[in-house]
Amino acid sequence: MGANVALAYTNIYMNNYENAYVYNNSLFRTYSRCWLRFIDDIFCLWTGPHDTLLRFTEYLNSIRPELQFTLNSNPMQIPFLDTLVIREPNGSLATDIFSKPTDSNSLLHYQSCHSISTKHSLPRSQFKRVARIVSKPSLLPERLEEMSHKFMARN
Repeated sequence: MGANVALAYTNIYMNNYENAYVYNNSLFRTYSRCWLRFIDDIFCLWTGPHDTLLRFTEYLNSIRPELQFTLNSNPMQIPFLDTLVIREPNGSLATDIFSKPTDSNSLLHYQSCHSISTKHSLPRSQFKRVARIVSKPSLLPERLEEMSHKFMARN
């Protein structure tokens, strides 16, 4: 990952960038209803026409060649980190677990050289994570079962 301070530097840089170029942009002020950033991943709810979102992204990408934004837009669902945010027919938002297609199930193997307390707390914390993210009660048992299979695959 690099130096221990890399995350702090990234957050400071992105905060300065947002203050200088994002928050005072007229398209952003008009159409953005939500802007959430975790290090270098951004989740934004955009209420304007798609072409205004494209213009805003092009503007951001024109500022610094070393910092380029990749736009993934979909009016019905969008992944953010390990969460899939879904727009329901009534306009509300629901959430589900999201795994990238390249996910390799890198959960801690039980035979690893970690303390027994770590090995025992991992399933509990991951099942709690699933329960926190999955917003539809009808979908929760299926997602918990999937997580169970991931642990069984890792012994």
